[in-house]
Amino acid sequence: MVALEPYQRRWLAVFGATLALLVSLAVWLSLRLPSFREPAFDFYTMQPGEIFSVYGLTRRQEGSVKLGFAETYPAPEIGLYGNHIVAYFGADAFGRPEDAEYFFNYFYANLSLPELHRYLLHVEKKGHLPKRLILVQITPPNADNGHFIINLGNELPPDILLSGLASGAVSRNPLSIGAVAWELITNWLHEVLNYNTAILSLFQSGGYKERTVNPANCRDESPAWLRRLSFGLQGVIGALGGFHVFCTRRWDAFRRDGSQDASIEELQTTIVPSGSSLVQNENELRESDRALRSGDEREIARQMRAIDAIGVRHGVKVVFMVPPVYETDRHDSVVNQIFDRGRALVPDIAVIDHRDMRSNPLHFKGGIHPSPQYYRVVADELRRRGFIE
Repeated sequence: MVALEPYQRRWLAVFGATLALLVSLAVWLSLRLPSFREPAFDFYTMQPGEIFSVYGLTRRQEGSVKLGFAETYPAPEIGLYGNHIVAYFGADAFGRPEDAEYFFNYFYANLSLPELHRYLLHVEKKGHLPKRLILVQITPPNADNGHFIINLGNELPPDILLSGLASGAVSRNPLSIGAVAWELITNWLHEVLNYNTAILSLFQSGGYKERTVNPANCRDESPAWLRRLSFGLQGVIGALGGFHVFCTRRWDAFRRDGSQDASIEELQTTIVPSGSSLVQNENELRESDRALRSGDEREIARQMRAIDAIGVRHGVKVVFMVPPVYETDRHDSVVNQIFDRGRALVPDIAVIDHRDMRSNPLHFKGGIHPSPQYYRVVADELRRRGFIE
């Protein structure tokens, strides 16, 4: 055994104590964050034109606002489950603006198919599945080079992450136990050891009532000098100075139907810088960053079947949708080919695949974010194929 010099032991002791202190601080700061899941926020009580601001919330808190709603309140006739890519899909696509009782967008951060499956299993247990149609968005392979299709985004609360796990099978298989434990540890580390969690926990205040505003009725606009600061400083200084940042930060907000408002100019400039145009091939398809590998097509098909089975059990139609990416012709990318093979394994499952609608700039608000005009195309196809009237 190697003997340590006194100064080395002191160094290790100081290092260990410092690490323990910093981790303890991170845990304490994370525990200060309200979940925004309980009590649940009721989107149905919002008036047309009102917004619920999520400015200054972590991604998990943003998603938890909708998770609490999904757990507590009955679902509409049509529910959309996906990630931020479909943020601008609103009820107006069906000609029913902000009609949350007809359509609600439950989009949540960077959820992938396995996470959406667990989310839906949890909602199923609560008895709050949509009445007529479940729309499930799949991340286009070329949007993130295969990421967020079957890999985990580590943004779901741990109890939802555990939904659907066969506890009996796990208890008999040490490898399964280890895999589940590692999932939970990774999930916890991503939330706790995160600079957003630490910083935002210091400044968050107020509740649902303060965050629900009608921009048309806002009178206390922030001063020009404040708006010239960075977004982060606007939030901190604005809150300390009593300025109603929730009135001015409209692009960090949910509408009554769960969607984000794509008509707001400021929102567009956060995705496409002012004075520039849409950029094709926003995400490079580097081999070193590719998330799908040969054989993953079987897992894609398995997850799609598992989600479809939820609808079958309750007599609710399930339709998967793959939005387009604003790009040149990259249909032969490796990730696209793997996804194509996965689709071929589930020919009986309904899919709206619009990956080839890649060239019309009017269909996009950003390189991977389709516009409301595109979602009217989706609604028309749902009608044409008989999924809705």
